[in-house]
Amino acid sequence: MTINFVSVTAVSNREQLTEIAKVYREDGFNFPLAIGYQVSNKSINQGTQNPRQPKFVELDDLDKATRDYGFTTAVHYYTKDNTTIVADLEKIAARGIEPSLLQFNTLPPSLETLRRTKEMGFRTIFKVAVSNKQSSQGGYAVWKGEGVQDVSSGQVEPLVTQVYDRRDFIEYVMFDPSHGTNLELDLDENSLAVRFGRGIVTNKGLDHLGLVYAGGIKPTNVRPLTKSLNHFFPNRVSIDIESGVRSDDKLDIDLVRDYLLNCGFDGVSKNGKG
Repeated sequence: MTINFVSVTAVSNREQLTEIAKVYREDGFNFPLAIGYQVSNKSINQGTQNPRQPKFVELDDLDKATRDYGFTTAVHYYTKDNTTIVADLEKIAARGIEPSLLQFNTLPPSLETLRRTKEMGFRTIFKVAVSNKQSSQGGYAVWKGEGVQDVSSGQVEPLVTQVYDRRDFIEYVMFDPSHGTNLELDLDENSLAVRFGRGIVTNKGLDHLGLVYAGGIKPTNVRPLTKSLNHFFPNRVSIDIESGVRSDDKLDIDLVRDYLLNCGFDGVSKNGKG
């Protein structure tokens, strides 16, 4: 059974995690909260770190602390070369990370890669290949290439097919056209985001999957966004925020508090179709 969650991503150290836990406890939230930790092929193998990444050697300690607080660890993994995935995930698993959410911020992995991922105990969030291909502002170059659907003019069928082909190895499917560009979600009735979600929820072969939406979410717009998402897909949606809770590229705990207060998640909401 998939659990609908609220996620805060790009937490990079124990101090930030502790601050989030304090806010969660003091404000009396009781919805499932996921904490996203970004890792990459470079951070795993070269020890690099940017302001949104933890040190890889500290990931196991962060995972344990996250679970001790009652939250879920979500590892957000990126590579430019999908052939590195399995070896990198084996290094993550070797650090003693408990089976947790694993979000692929890569182009669609192969079925064999996803099979190996499931064998390692990860619950996978599969991000479909959609982006704002017309924009030159930020975002990874791999999300501009052939086979990636444009968020404004793309087709929904290839995205649903990506999910259907991988349905036995994933738990969640993610629609996020932003890829770090802060592009806001378009949730108009006929938008690709809504048509994609409908393609998932109306497919009986995919009714075990949770939907995750991200892209340009901020404390100031999260309430109407979640209201729209829950209108279209009741009891089926999780949300994720990254840039929207940062100031000068640093996690801003006041923005985190506002995001959690405004997100519109009341109590524990479970997807009953698992």
